[in-house]
Amino acid sequence: MINLILSNRQRVVLLLALALIEVAALGAMAWGNPTFPAPGISLFVLAFVSYAGAAWALARHRESSPGTATWLVIWGTAMVGRLLLLPVEPRLSDDIYRYLWDGHVQLSGVNPFRFAPADPALIDIRTPWHGLINNPSVSTIYPPLAQVVFLLIAVLGSGLATAKAVWVALDLFAGAVLVAVARATDRPAALVALLYLWSPLLIVETAWSGHLESLGLAALMVFVLALERRHALAGGTALAAAALTKFAPLAVLPAVAKRLGIRGVAMTAGAILVLLLPYLGAGSQLWAGLETYARHWRFNEGAFALIEWAFPGPLRPRLVAASLVLGVVGFVTMGRFTVDRALLWILGTGIALSPTVHPWYVLWVLPFAALSRNAAWLYLSGAVFLGYWGLDTFQGTGEWPEPTPVRLAVWIPFYALLLHQVVRSHRSEPAAHGEP
Repeated sequence: MINLILSNRQRVVLLLALALIEVAALGAMAWGNPTFPAPGISLFVLAFVSYAGAAWALARHRESSPGTATWLVIWGTAMVGRLLLLPVEPRLSDDIYRYLWDGHVQLSGVNPFRFAPADPALIDIRTPWHGLINNPSVSTIYPPLAQVVFLLIAVLGSGLATAKAVWVALDLFAGAVLVAVARATDRPAALVALLYLWSPLLIVETAWSGHLESLGLAALMVFVLALERRHALAGGTALAAAALTKFAPLAVLPAVAKRLGIRGVAMTAGAILVLLLPYLGAGSQLWAGLETYARHWRFNEGAFALIEWAFPGPLRPRLVAASLVLGVVGFVTMGRFTVDRALLWILGTGIALSPTVHPWYVLWVLPFAALSRNAAWLYLSGAVFLGYWGLDTFQGTGEWPEPTPVRLAVWIPFYALLLHQVVRSHRSEPAAHGEP
């Protein structure tokens, strides 16, 4: 076996070779403007295979502590990959223009929840890139902490490079805190770092597309580390920050309430209230965009398609999916789960049952999949990129095709791996920080 004959130096050389392949493939995809699905998807697959190979090579050498050279390759690749994509204009998604718009209107003294971008009331402050904002007739769905950071980006210059630099900085910070969590919980820190920092999906969605997920991930990692170190007030504040980046992380509160204690829970509630206050003037419009999203959005759904088949109707399948997620919240709350496993189960169930699974949504479980080396979620962090299969067709026609074989390639192996992990967990006593 290769892991029995590779020396530490050979391992570093192998990691460096695989790093070069991954970075080159991602660079070609971003800078080369390839067509989709081919060769755009093929370049991502090459990057993901290189990433998986590097993780395998590192995992096979857990008996020896990684040296300085290994850490230099891990962090060097993480930074080079992000810096390479940072200057490239987003192509896979236009969400970043909504972020810039929300910051722009706040800088103009307007509550972003009150008006949709297309509202005539804002015609005097429209920007040259106003036409690039998606769903301009829908008011913003992004919670208050995200809005505060959008405003900060506007103050700093309101450009693509500024926004993406902020997300990349937060992304690397989240990786550093994740390494601290891995060490605090006796996980293989170098492997966890590689699984997170080298993730092609993370690099693409953060450094190229400029999605805000790194803000929430940074908050969640601080939250996990704070609870590991029994800092309830810091943990409560960090959970509030994550929930006000996107609301989903708040679902973990019942499962961690005992660890937070009364003061920690009070801090979570207080921090949420403080951040909500500046935007309450929007009244019912505060939730209008989110309600539209919850009722009507759908893309690349997995198990939700089966729920919809069993419970047809405009709202029933969404209510059933939400009830199942609440059931998992209850199960995790009653069980003895570590904080990171609780987040993996709860956030993961929410994604797995969601009617809308954009590729960047999977980033919310990536650090927890890295901590547990969860094969199902790590697979999905690559396979979900197949959701971009119809990108060129959409840009040309306005219709986004989702071929059934492509959807099956995303979801069937994921659920098979997940089922295998569940069955295996019932056959053996799970470790304190292990799977499923």
